[in-house]
Amino acid sequence: MKKLPRIYIAHLLPPPLGMRARLMPQHMHWQVGRYREVLRAGPGGLGKGRIWIPELEGEQHNLILNQAYDTLMATHGITSLMGYAVVGTGSTAPSASDVGLVNERARTNSSPGGDSITQPSNGLFEFTYVREFTEAQVGGQNLTEWGFSPSATAGNNLAVRELFRDGGGNPVTLTLAADQKLRLIYKYRLQVAPVTAVAHTIDIAGLGMRTGLAVHTMSTGGSGGTYPPLVVTELAMTGNVVNSGGGPGVSYQNMYLHAIAGSTSYTDTNINTSTLGNKWPGVAAYTANSRQRQVNPVTFLSTEANGTIRTIGLGPRWLGGFRFVLDSGQEIIKDNLNKLTIGAWTLTWGP
Repeated sequence: MKKLPRIYIAHLLPPPLGMRARLMPQHMHWQVGRYREVLRAGPGGLGKGRIWIPELEGEQHNLILNQAYDTLMATHGITSLMGYAVVGTGSTAPSASDVGLVNERARTNSSPGGDSITQPSNGLFEFTYVREFTEAQVGGQNLTEWGFSPSATAGNNLAVRELFRDGGGNPVTLTLAADQKLRLIYKYRLQVAPVTAVAHTIDIAGLGMRTGLAVHTMSTGGSGGTYPPLVVTELAMTGNVVNSGGGPGVSYQNMYLHAIAGSTSYTDTNINTSTLGNKWPGVAAYTANSRQRQVNPVTFLSTEANGTIRTIGLGPRWLGGFRFVLDSGQEIIKDNLNKLTIGAWTLTWGP
């Protein structure tokens, strides 16, 4: 009699908890021009004002460099990544492996206004930065290349490099008169995830895996910030609270345990003060070129965070920011006889 083959059944668990971010170039609009004085009517009568008059302009696509993803984002995050515009006179075709301009002539973070961060759809953030070079910086120059950087220091620290191009995509030389200025208007986008609840697992030392739903939310947890998902993403990326609008507080630096099963809707803005405990373990050292970073494991001692835990979060402790809501039956009951260690959470990013 033949023996039947033995069949092993493995219980499949959702993947470990993680967050994702995708940085994407949009376009750059360049303008060569001058300010003109005009008469303006106001409550006090006529007065002089100045308006910007573009005399030559173009719009073009561009290239985000490898080093933006490999090194710069882990230090500067997203909001500050394109703070400085850079121009030069090199003509070498751009490559993703570039790190600086071929022949840098000037850089600036001076803005005439118009900088903004908007959210066209859930978790999609569009950044607009307007930078203006003075006549002293670029007047009389023949400019052929440009870039953006998070640094005020000249050199190989660019996040973007391109040649100036016309509407047909052909390289052009911008020849500026001695009294002309140059304005660069740059847009880029960041998509964060998950923005819809996704099944994940979390590793609890001594208890094993727990299942639940993970999602970014728009809840500030009472700690300010216009876009909590963006603040939390930059926190996991750099370890710092970056002001992307609305003055987010340092209390974003928290891993929290909560007694309430929070909403798993991205648009939820509710806060709840039934926090059992919160700590900030910091982030692990960044491994160059890895394009990912971990929020360190965190341990709550026997005297801390006792009760029934239904939500574990990253962000302000009153249910703010990123939430992992435990499934029914997966709640953790912690008492003063035990400590609790939550494993590392990982943020991964790329183009």
